[in-house]
Amino acid sequence: MVKIIISTVFICWVGWVTAQEQSQCSYLKMAEHLYAAKNTVASADEDKYDVRYVMLDISLNNDNVNIAGNVFTQAVVTAPQMDAYVFELDTLLQIDSVLIDEVKTNVSSQGFVRMAILPQPLSANQSFTAQVYYHGTPKTGNGFFDRGGMNNSVADQWNARVTYTLSEPYMSKDWWPCKQSLQDKIDSAAIWITVPDSLKAGSNGLLRNITPIQGNEVRYEWHTSYPIAYYLISASVGKYIDYSKKVKLQGATDSLLLQDYIYDRVGALDFYKNGLDSTVQMLQFFSDIFGLYPFYKEKYGHCLAPLSGGMEHQTMSTCGNAGTGLLAHELAHQWFGDWVTCATWRDIWINEGFASYAEYLFFEKYRGRDIADARMRRTHASLLPPNSAWGSVYVDDTTNVNRIFDGRLSYNKPSAVLHTLRYVINNDSLFFAVLKTFLQQHANATASTEDFIQTTQQLTKLDLSTFFTQWIYKEGLPIYRTEWVQVQDKVYVRLLQQTTHPQSVACYKTPIDIRLQYDGGDTTIRVENDKNLQDYSFTSKRKVRGVVLDPYNYILNADTGIFINTALAINNVTSNEVLVIPNPTTDRWVIAGVEMDADWYLADNAGRVVKSGNTGGNKGMIIETDGLSSGMYVLHITNNKEKTTVKLIKQ
Repeated sequence: MVKIIISTVFICWVGWVTAQEQSQCSYLKMAEHLYAAKNTVASADEDKYDVRYVMLDISLNNDNVNIAGNVFTQAVVTAPQMDAYVFELDTLLQIDSVLIDEVKTNVSSQGFVRMAILPQPLSANQSFTAQVYYHGTPKTGNGFFDRGGMNNSVADQWNARVTYTLSEPYMSKDWWPCKQSLQDKIDSAAIWITVPDSLKAGSNGLLRNITPIQGNEVRYEWHTSYPIAYYLISASVGKYIDYSKKVKLQGATDSLLLQDYIYDRVGALDFYKNGLDSTVQMLQFFSDIFGLYPFYKEKYGHCLAPLSGGMEHQTMSTCGNAGTGLLAHELAHQWFGDWVTCATWRDIWINEGFASYAEYLFFEKYRGRDIADARMRRTHASLLPPNSAWGSVYVDDTTNVNRIFDGRLSYNKPSAVLHTLRYVINNDSLFFAVLKTFLQQHANATASTEDFIQTTQQLTKLDLSTFFTQWIYKEGLPIYRTEWVQVQDKVYVRLLQQTTHPQSVACYKTPIDIRLQYDGGDTTIRVENDKNLQDYSFTSKRKVRGVVLDPYNYILNADTGIFINTALAINNVTSNEVLVIPNPTTDRWVIAGVEMDADWYLADNAGRVVKSGNTGGNKGMIIETDGLSSGMYVLHITNNKEKTTVKLIKQ
């Protein structure tokens, strides 16, 4: 995640941090696929029913990706009439039989879209069951190259081979017959996994039983009572040890089970233990700022797998390491992504942007503001020109999986935008109240970008339509140049703003901080910037040593520099007194406090005119000293028959 795409290697971008502290979801999700991605279900007929319950009863091992078993589905008809049960299952998997309400039926296929004819048509609100028996060898992935929904590879450090699933966004059908619809969360699920008795199998929810099976096998019987999105159902099989403990969370009546499956290898537990133990602190912190861990009646944990990153499988993330950033990211997904899931793949930032910003929040709380801000600066750096060449946070092409999980646009930029939103709201209690309320409003369901905008505006009472339009729906970012000068007790600051994509956003309208630096202390002032050229003036009785724009890096922007511009004083001085800065000078005098349309001339000691002009529409002028010898000069200004003289010195 620290690198850009190189050849066919897709490396995660979440945070631009060290390899040990990476949240590398993107690494796993930016893979090429054998088929084009799609916006919704593969067939409109899948939307004729609502899935209420599924039970996977499958056999796996850690030597290969062979799979056999059956999936039982309970559903309710939502269309006026349904004549066939349509589902998705990859063509590499062979269907042995399909039972509808326990009656065997014929099945036809069009690619991976399968159709089982119902014994008799069903009407709206009628319930039915479907049971699909199947077997085969799915396409084998390895986490990021040419990946499929089933993966089998070796964690080289431990010589541990693991079979594990990675279904996001469209690959559940690679290993189980399903309906791939974000809008249709499954109300509850059972995942039974039969494996050789030397192995363990991790999955979602609670492990209700471990049942011995004839032939030196054992069945791990997992069950979750929480609604779950199709792509979050998981299986991970390997030689594991179960490292578990109980955690007390404030607000929960019972202790939470924290259950980790660690490679059963000498030294592995010691190697991963400290990192995994930090999950306790993360659970408590995120429960405080987001609301109680949403699946507290079941568990949270991790299955280690040989992948360079992690996947937020509900209640049991699959992780390749125990780095702080990775664990924080995947845990935050339990709120943003699992409890509340993006409504469409266009809204993927609802999942990935919030999880990425949660990394910042955790580091801010427990590692300090300086370390957290350094991470945010690296996040910004990944988005600055030339990296900011294209794209909006809101996904414009969901047929391209690489676009959905683009590290800049779905992870880094929304993380930076949330940091800016927090600044714009300017009240941390209110900002976190927005997050909690949004989650509660869409708990166990899905939410769109517009849903988040609506919640934010309702609670803050702010009109944020421009904010979200320019940062989420449009492309690019602002580029600032800052100019300033101090004249007596007035400080004049000019902001000049360009944008990387003026055809998308001509001017970013945002508050921004200007810091005036003094010997012995600074003053920070928040201003509104809504023009490409905007002037500000401040009163300061102390000498300003420097000016800093956006000192805390709240705004995602490029900065071309901060410059002293003495000419700013010309039209800003309102005193009747003529001001000259600097005086003496080596190259130019800036004359302020002069009326418009005033004639002037500069004379040397002998009274000879060496320069002359008219102020025109300006309340002053700039006199260059080129060609003038060192010495004293007299400036004569005439306006409305009033004459003023000022002594000027060139060094």
